[in-house]
Amino acid sequence: MRRLAAALGAVLVAAPAWADHPAGLRSAGWSPLTAALVFGGLALLAGAVVVIIVVILTRRGETSPE
Repeated sequence: MRRLAAALGAVLVAAPAWADHPAGLRSAGWSPLTAALVFGGLALLAGAVVVIIVVILTRRGETSPE
């Protein structure tokens, strides 16, 4: 019973923890359109890099006609 009372007292006395900073320290987030454009562009860039790497790795040796 003492443990329960101690735990309940600790919960009630503890100060609330703020997961987010107050408004003065927090910067405004991106708009959904901006986030979609940025991350869509990054995904397109990553896909282009993968395609370029695959093309380079699967390139056959060039033979010159003689």
